[in-house]
Amino acid sequence: MKPGLYLGIDPGLTGALALLDDKGSMHSVEDLPVMARGKGRVKHEIDPAALARLLRPHADQIALAVVEQVGSMPGQGVASVFSMGHTLGSITGVVQALGIPLRLVTPAVWKREAGISSDKNLARSEASRLFPAAPLDRVKDHNRAEALLLARYSMQHSTH
Repeated sequence: MKPGLYLGIDPGLTGALALLDDKGSMHSVEDLPVMARGKGRVKHEIDPAALARLLRPHADQIALAVVEQVGSMPGQGVASVFSMGHTLGSITGVVQALGIPLRLVTPAVWKREAGISSDKNLARSEASRLFPAAPLDRVKDHNRAEALLLARYSMQHSTH
């Protein structure tokens, strides 16, 4: 099947994924699946099997997946940094195992191109403007907004 979907993933335990069709319209947007981890500082982790179940039906249609390349920030705890690395690794592993072309992009690069700063409200405003039907009503939906903007970046940078 000819690729015609573009995937954006904002990683993290409160992250999201979005798919756009080849016309740039929202196909879907949803929070990333997580599962309980057990005891310790980090209570949840990404659910790779559930992520694979979400993406598998669309895998042969996705021209490019763009995942935000996250890193540590000053003052972050070790458990938090390790959790973020685990999450990013799980996401990229699932995407690659499904044979989906993948590009990691830093927040600075894609946000500059989108014309937004690190302000989460700006991401929500811009995504709401571009995708009025998107479920972005809650403040915490900034992750969905960023996933939509990453999917748009994917569409703009795909070679298909």
